[in-house]
Parts: sequence; structure tokens; C-alpha cells
Amino acid sequence: MKFGGSSVKNTAAIQRVGKIIKQNGERKPLVVVSALGGITDQLIEALEYAEKQNSAKVEEIVNRIEKRHLNLIEALLSESENTVKLKEAIHTELEKLRILLGATEAIRAQSKRISNAVLSTGELLSSKILNAYLNTLGVTSECADARKFIVVSYHGDEVVPQQKTIKKQANAYLQRYFDQYDVTVTQGFIAVTQQGAPATLGRDGSDYTASLLGAALDCEEIQIWSDVDGILTADPSIVSEAKPLESMTFDEACELAYFGARVLHPATIQPALENGIPVRVLNSSRPQEKGTVIVAENSPSAGQRASRVKSIAYKENITLLTIESSNLLLSPRVMEQIFMSLYRMGKKVYAVSKSATKVSITIENGTDQDNLIRELSKQGRVHVEPNKVIVTVVGEDMRSSHDLSWQIIRMLDQAGISIELISQFADQISLTFIIDETDIEKTVHLLHKRLVEKEVTTEAGNVQYWQ
Repeated sequence: MKFGGSSVKNTAAIQRVGKIIKQNGERKPLVVVSALGGITDQLIEALEYAEKQNSAKVEEIVNRIEKRHLNLIEALLSESENTVKLKEAIHTELEKLRILLGATEAIRAQSKRISNAVLSTGELLSSKILNAYLNTLGVTSECADARKFIVVSYHGDEVVPQQKTIKKQANAYLQRYFDQYDVTVTQGFIAVTQQGAPATLGRDGSDYTASLLGAALDCEEIQIWSDVDGILTADPSIVSEAKPLESMTFDEACELAYFGARVLHPATIQPALENGIPVRVLNSSRPQEKGTVIVAENSPSAGQRASRVKSIAYKENITLLTIESSNLLLSPRVMEQIFMSLYRMGKKVYAVSKSATKVSITIENGTDQDNLIRELSKQGRVHVEPNKVIVTVVGEDMRSSHDLSWQIIRMLDQAGISIELISQFADQISLTFIIDETDIEKTVHLLHKRLVEKEVTTEAGNVQYWQ
């Protein structure tokens, strides 16, 4: 059971989480908890001020973090010997934080190891408080240190979990907790390298922690508790009519997570997929809702026909780069050099289109983009189009919809929306295209209305996507 920052953001939220966990106590849950909502952002801010040697702002932020956690303890727990020990543990972690920020201030730079240790503080604090609160509810609970079993390595800036090591160490370390306690609480996001140095799984990495541990321990299911009723048919901030999906496949969820759906960390699905463990996305504010279950294969309810399009995702802050060179006609080395440049600079490519003398690629915006363009200019003329958005339409049943791509293109053209690039493979469950960011709301509204809300089946059994 993973609970994100929004699920543990304040007293009422933690009380709801405690009730949910207690109701599942017989299932021996392993609870993975994020930092309180907003704390990681404050820690990043403190690091930035420390690098600038602004001691006053650093101390102001740390004091604010300390006050918030101590106030939470006062609200959740009655004064006792255990409460005193908890406050001492919180104080110890915050003193470590001050030392780490002081080291950043002294060297006037953000060391990766120091920064990772600083950013781990939020989870260490929240897990101690949640564990203490569970014990007041009559649940026997203990807090396990994720740094004992979540082990990663770095390939450049890429974090790679060592899944064999995690499986071995998690089973060995956690078994005594499972034997002695109803509930075991641990931290999401934080990790160590094989050499024992502080590390993290990246922003929103608590989902990943839950999936890695669920796979390592062969759990019956992985639950991701957040502040939405499940995975929705579209972003509700754009489409108020968006509805939660009862179920979807691993492949559908992977596509949505990769191309911008904000419910799941993009890497979350993979360990679960490899081990055939269902993932359930639930709302901690509305635990009575069914949520969305992610499974290996589609299993539509009897008598119900699922929409061909399950959901629409989008990813903002995208730049479209087009490299033009006659050498693309003559040598595959040009493509190799282009992608090696992207790899060296840590750029993830989301879509590619190639003609005889041109190749177009989409990457996320970045501060070092000028350096990348200079590098790519060695291979040919580079045309840069910023302020783009990737839109992805996802659904397993799209495999059999041979004319759906054409209908989407026609629909957008009739609405005056220009498509910059299209990416789709044969027998694929998604269609990806690039548009200007000014068209994003119009596009998502249109696609949702005509492909999700309005899809109907005629008496002859044919699907009509709009009337």
C-alpha cells in the first residue's frame, strides 16, 4: 500500500490513511509512504538557498519543516513517553538535515550525495509519524528503513534499481517485521547505491518503491493511493467529464504513464508487469470508490462494451527538432551520431519520424538545449520548434480499429488543429501526435467528447465515433 504526499498532507489525511490501513490489517500490508505534501519542494528550495550561502533562508525553511511535523505529532498523538521519543527522533533527523545543508553552503555547490541525503529527509520524518500513529489505533506496527534494501546504481544520470539485490535483501530484512507486526511501514523514494551512498528513485519515486517491493516480495497486489478515484479517461483539469476506468491493461497503463498521465510514475508498472501482480489505483479521500485495477489482459464486464479509446494523455514542455542532411541518404552513421548526442546529454526521445533527408525527434525542454543544438548541427541543419505538446490516445481495442487513425486526423483537421508529427506502429494500442501547446485544451476536449463520451455502436454492429 503506497500513500503519496497528498494522502498524508495533514492531520485529517493521516487519520483517513490510518483507518484504511487498519481495515486491511489482516492482509499484513507493507505500507510505503511519501513525504508530507510539499515537503520535498521545500527541501529543494533549501538546497538552492544553501548553494547561494543564504543561511537565513535555509534556517527559515528548516524551522518551517520542523514546526509542521511537530504540530502534526501534537494533533495526532496524546503526550506519552513514546511521543517524547518520536519528537527526539524528528529532532535528530532535522539536525542531520541542518548539517547536510551546512555542507552544501560551505562548498557552494550541490553534491549529488548530499542532495540525495537532504531529499530523503521528508520520507524519514513522515514514516516515523505514520508508524507511531498506527500504534495508537491498536495496530502493531514498526518502521523499516528502506535504505537497507532499496539498492540502485547510476548509469550517467539514469537510476537503475538492482532488482535481484532488492529481492534478496528485502526478503531477508523484512521477514522479521512480517512475523512480529500487523503492519510494516517504510519509505518511498529513498535508496542507496551498492556502495552505500545516499540515492533516490527520482521525483514521484514512491510509486516505484511500492512496485519494486511488491514484485520482490511476491505480494498479492500493489495499491497506489492518491487523491483521484483511479486512472481517468482524461486530465480532469481540462475535461471535467473525465471518468475513472474500472480496469486497464499493463500495456495501456505503461503508455499513459510514459506520455504524461499524472497518476502513476512512468516506471511503476514494469516490475509489476514482469511478475504478473495487479496494480490498483485508489483514492485515500474516497476509499469507498473502486478505483482502477491494472491487469495483464482486458476483462470487460459482462454485457458491457468498452470504448475503443480508454484514455487520452498529454505531455507538455516538448521541443520538436528536425535535422536535415543529404548524408541521411548515404550513411546510417548519421542517425547513430544523432542518437549518441541525445544519449550523452541525457535526452529522452518520445517520438521519431524520418524521411530521405530529414529526421524529426521530440524531446523535453531543458536548460542545456543550446548545447544540444550545437552538437546536432554537426550532422546537418537543425530546425527548432519549441512550445509543443505530445498527445497520446490509448486503448487495447484500437488494434482492431483500422480507420481510427484516419478519423482522428480528419477530426483535428476539421477543427483547425495542425499535427506536426504522427507516431504509430502496426497492431499498436496507441496513437501519438505532436501539436502546438496553444491547441492542447481544444484537442483533449474534442478527442474525449468524440472518442470516449460519444462512441456508439449501430444496430449493424459498426462503431461510429461521432455523428
